Amino acid sequence: MNTLRVIAVLIVGCGLSGAGQQSQPEKPHNMTGCMKKTADGKNFMLTVNNRKTVEFSRSSVDLRPHVGHQIHITGTTDTEREARAGGQKNGHYMELTAVQTIAATCP
Repeated sequence: MNTLRVIAVLIVGCGLSGAGQQSQPEKPHNMTGCMKKTADGKNFMLTVNNRKTVEFSRSSVDLRPHVGHQIHITGTTDTEREARAGGQKNGHYMELTAVQTIAATCP
């Protein structure tokens, strides 16, 4: 009987410890900067002080009208693309859900 209790405790304990290892969905975050095209002209990026801060991998918003504008963005980190690129130290990639124009020109 004690052996069954030990086995049951081990099974439940293993199940509970694995529950915390599931990946959490990315939380939306905001950034502000200047919308530009990437050097190859195929994608869009947000710059701050003329330095690339984030490249957009996907967007539910048409980004073309925002090029050259100062904008405020909302989105989530594209962890899959960052992993393929070798981690965030090699670039931050986001999936955009919202764009708000702050100014018609970049500072």
